[in-house]
Amino acid sequence: MKGITSTLCRLVAPSCLVLLFTSCATMLSGTKANIIIQGDVDEPVTIVSSCGECKDVTLPTHVKVKRRHLDGQHIQISSEHHTFDDIVLKKAFNEWAIASVLFYGVPFAIDLMTNAVSRPKYDSFYIRSNDSISPTDTLRALSSVYTATTHPSMAYLHSRPLPEKFLRHEVNGTIGLGRNQASPSTHSFIDDNLLRYHLENETECFDLFGESYIVRKVEYHYRLNRKWDVGAFAGWGLSCDTYREEYDAPAQEAKGNGREKDTPVSTYGLERCRTFSFAPSVRYTWYETRSCRLFSRVAVGMMRHHRHFEVERQKYDKQLRKSITVGDVESTDDTKWQLAYQLSPIGVSVGGPNLRFFAELGYGCLGVVNIGVSLCF
Repeated sequence: MKGITSTLCRLVAPSCLVLLFTSCATMLSGTKANIIIQGDVDEPVTIVSSCGECKDVTLPTHVKVKRRHLDGQHIQISSEHHTFDDIVLKKAFNEWAIASVLFYGVPFAIDLMTNAVSRPKYDSFYIRSNDSISPTDTLRALSSVYTATTHPSMAYLHSRPLPEKFLRHEVNGTIGLGRNQASPSTHSFIDDNLLRYHLENETECFDLFGESYIVRKVEYHYRLNRKWDVGAFAGWGLSCDTYREEYDAPAQEAKGNGREKDTPVSTYGLERCRTFSFAPSVRYTWYETRSCRLFSRVAVGMMRHHRHFEVERQKYDKQLRKSITVGDVESTDDTKWQLAYQLSPIGVSVGGPNLRFFAELGYGCLGVVNIGVSLCF
C-alpha cells in the first residue's frame, strides 16, 4: 500500500502544480490576437502593427497584435497610391479568464501579467482608402468606416442575441474535489473505528484531502429556452486513507526489554468509502455569449453510501524479508441510502459552440469544485 501511495504521490504532485499555475486564458488565447483586415484595394498594402511590419500584402489578410496595451492600439496601413486612416483597436473582456479565477486566483494573476484577460472588441475590419470617400460624406460617416461598419457581419456576431435555434443538447463529464455531503458521516465512521482499534492517521500525501472525496460525474442536459435547462447526472465518489497503531513509547520499551527476540506486531487500518448518487438537475443561465456562459444549479436526488473499514495485523519476517499477516483480517461495513443534493451558485462554460471547458463551485454530493469538458449538439 505504501509503495502504491508513494507512486501516486509522485504522479499527482506534479499534475497539481501544473494545474495550479496554469492560466487558462494565456494558454488557450495566447499573448497575441489575430485581426482580419479586408477592403476594396486594387494594390498591395503595407501594414504596421505592434508585432511588426508586413509589406506587399494583398487583402484580405490577417495580422497579429500584442495583447498588452490593447485598448487604443493603432494598426497603420499604407500603399503606393492610396492613404488610409489608422485602425484603432478597442478591448473587451476575454471570457477564458473566468476559468482561471476558479483556480484560487493564481492563474488569473498570470493572465493579468500577459493581459490575456483582454481580447479585441472587434477582430475584423473593412477598410477604404481616403481618396475613395466622397467629399459629401460627413465626419461621422468617415469615422464609421472603422467602427460601426467594420465588417458588419463580424461586429454583429459579437453583439447580437443568441439565435432562436441554438444547440439544445449537452453532455459533460467532470471530476469533483473536496468535501461533499457524505464527508461528515464518513468522518464519524472512521473515528469510531480508530477508537475501537487504537489507531491513528498516517501522514501521507493524500492527507491533504482528509476524508474528502474525489467524485466522477457524467451528465446530460436539455435546454428548454435561453434561461432554463433540465437534465440529470450520475456521480461516483471515493474516499480512501490508511491508519496504523498508536505509538506508545513506554509500552514499546517495556516490550523490547522483556522480549528482545520477538518481532512486534503492528496493526494497520484501511478506510475505503464509496458513494453513488443520481439526481435530476435544473440550471439557470445568468449571462451568455457565443463563447461564455454563467449559470447556477440546483439538484435533488438519492445517494447510496457504502462505508468500509479493514484492520490487518502484520509482523516483519526477517527470513522472508517481508511483512506477513498475523491472524484474521477484521472488517466493518455499513451501507445506507440518503437524500442527495447539489447547490452550485457559480458555474461557467467557455469555448466553442460544440466543445467547452466546464467548471462550477458549490456543495453537495459532487463536492466543492467540479472541472471537466462538455459536448454540445
